Amino acid sequence: FEVWVVTDACGSRTERNRDAAFDRLAGAGAELVTTEMVGFEWLRTAEHPAFPELLALVR
Repeated sequence: FEVWVVTDACGSRTERNRDAAFDRLAGAGAELVTTEMVGFEWLRTAEHPAFPELLALVR
């Protein structure tokens, strides 16, 4: 499996616990990404018709 973890969509009781979990996930081979990264990756190019809408959401 290819595992991607959308870090800004994850929660934890404390920042320390969150960071420890991300370290373990990355160490096990998971890709740590953000929602913004996923959105732009799905579109693949700025020429995509949905690009302006996504850009407005990100800003």
